[in-house]
Amino acid sequence: MKYKCEYKDEFIVPVFTYERGYWEKIMKPRLQQQRWYIAEVDCVGVEDIVDFGRRLLRALNFSVGDNEYISPIWYENLVGEISGVSMRQGFFIYYKNFGDFLSMHHDADPESSAVYAIKLLENMSYHYSDLRGYIYEQYPVVVGYGVGLPSSYIPQFEDVMGAENVMIAGEGVRYPWSDFEEEQRRNFPNGAPDPLYDKYGELFGVTTHSSQTTGVYVDDPRYYSESPLYDPALASKVHLVHSEFDDPE
Repeated sequence: MKYKCEYKDEFIVPVFTYERGYWEKIMKPRLQQQRWYIAEVDCVGVEDIVDFGRRLLRALNFSVGDNEYISPIWYENLVGEISGVSMRQGFFIYYKNFGDFLSMHHDADPESSAVYAIKLLENMSYHYSDLRGYIYEQYPVVVGYGVGLPSSYIPQFEDVMGAENVMIAGEGVRYPWSDFEEEQRRNFPNGAPDPLYDKYGELFGVTTHSSQTTGVYVDDPRYYSESPLYDPALASKVHLVHSEFDDPE
């Protein structure tokens, strides 16, 4: 069963091979030093998609009992509702020992397979990096992800993803999120700020004073005091709010 991208033309997944040891020796310590939130899901001995789901939700700070049943149809919603953790410096999801999941027998139901686990990766990447600031009044963050595999499993993973959607992680490699990461580090070196909204459309030439407007998310760092690019004179010309539902003062 081949993976089909949900949101963009491609979804490229980095593989951290065990032979290189790059995840444990370099990548993970670097992310920890930079204070990323790391959700590491160990797939060793995973029994089925429900077992995997429990492990994933625990890694995402949900309280889930050892034998608690949560239907896979809920996973896509739940992974977008992480709370109680800070992602301001970044959010990384890592599927450790993913070869155990690839080796399982999967039936025709895509929600019972490793394909569904990859779908959840793409969902989280899109939700927290692209969608969140526009709808949920939360700061968009850099989202990284990857799977841990022995090199011998790479052909099997390429069968699932397509060889063009698999890359090998390592020093000097540019990841799908590298451009956004560099932009965020430049614009907000201390971490992603709370989002600002243009309540009345002053920045976008569609000025309205209706109390029913929800506002438009502002991504220009010049309007954020947390950014080294902050322009007080420019920011003083408009009235921005931190919630879509607040009224400008």
